[in-house]
Amino acid sequence: MLDLHRGRILREVARSGSMTAAARALSYTQPAVSHHIARLEAEVGTPLVIRHGRGVRLTEAGRILVEHVDDVLARMADTEERIAALAGLRAGRVRVAVFPTAAAALLPDALAALRDRAPEVAVTLVEAEPPQALAALRAGEADLAVVFSYPAAPPDEEARWRAVELCEDPVRVAVHASHPLALAGAAGPAGRDGLGALAEETWASGCERCRGHLIRACEEAGFTPRIAFATDDHVAVQRLVARGLAVTALPGLAFALHHEPGVVVPPLPDLGRRRITALVPAGARPPAVAALLDELTAAATAIKVLTPRPR
Repeated sequence: MLDLHRGRILREVARSGSMTAAARALSYTQPAVSHHIARLEAEVGTPLVIRHGRGVRLTEAGRILVEHVDDVLARMADTEERIAALAGLRAGRVRVAVFPTAAAALLPDALAALRDRAPEVAVTLVEAEPPQALAALRAGEADLAVVFSYPAAPPDEEARWRAVELCEDPVRVAVHASHPLALAGAAGPAGRDGLGALAEETWASGCERCRGHLIRACEEAGFTPRIAFATDDHVAVQRLVARGLAVTALPGLAFALHHEPGVVVPPLPDLGRRRITALVPAGARPPAVAALLDELTAAATAIKVLTPRPR
């Protein structure tokens, strides 16, 4: 079996063009380099270098051997990187900033899967709306941010972030069970009017970004919604609807977490969908961060109300 260490020495001789230069680069003596080359030639049974003037050049056998040494070393480096990645999951930490519904719907399953895969990885979580989550990422206070954006309001992504799209989350109208939209369904008279059928209603809305999306969608339908209630608590919003105090629009993720009795979600397509994205710093990712990204993607795919990102 060929000695890979001597193969490295031959490669350096080929790069340097002489035994003396290779010895200098490797911090060896010139006789030691010559000795290793001679031993390698004895192992393969054929000359590997030809001396000319003060330098050397490879024979055809030497050139082939150096090519294979390069290939073996590249494979070994790749193997070392993979092993290091696995070893990295024996320790490390991930700090996550995530908006509330994703914190409740995506993170628990992702973190449970990560714990089974890498029980020594420590994860901390802070609940934050997208602007605050991005601020934490910029300040180095988070390693990963889970954010959402709407088509009319592009995500706050920068060149220094790598964006991993997890899924798309459809926005749904919700009304009381006695509302004409709930009774008639999308095929009834009110359903044919789409959002316009809700022009005279009192609305409850969510966070600032969701509220902005609702206002834009309603204005495109020809009216400005009369928003009387604004709260980030999607359970509170649904309870307002269940008491007949308002209608609302909520992302599907909110209904996956809680669907209040007496609240009906008619199939109106007017409100579009939001994009849920994980952001991490560009460049090499620590193994623990990469592993959590994998588990977040799997968790998002498993929730049926969402649209998984294209594969």
